[in-house]
Amino acid sequence: MAQISIRMDDALREQTELILSELGLNISSAVNIFARQIVRSRGIPFPLTLAERQTVNRREAVSKLFSIADANPVNMPSDYMFNRDECYDE
Repeated sequence: MAQISIRMDDALREQTELILSELGLNISSAVNIFARQIVRSRGIPFPLTLAERQTVNRREAVSKLFSIADANPVNMPSDYMFNRDECYDE
């Protein structure tokens, strides 16, 4: 079994341990749960967002994404269909 070492602010660790102990867990168990959820969801299992003051224009972001994709084409199967307008659906 692998051993992982992380650095964490002392106050954050204490607060985390208090909450986890109320749940009957320790930090090691919580990190293992987090890792399993990452594998299960194939990503971070919660939304990652910017602070309220940092807003992102969705159309500008998608446009930038496509300009990067257009500059770096990938060979896709000939029957692959993608509709750019789907990116704008809410």
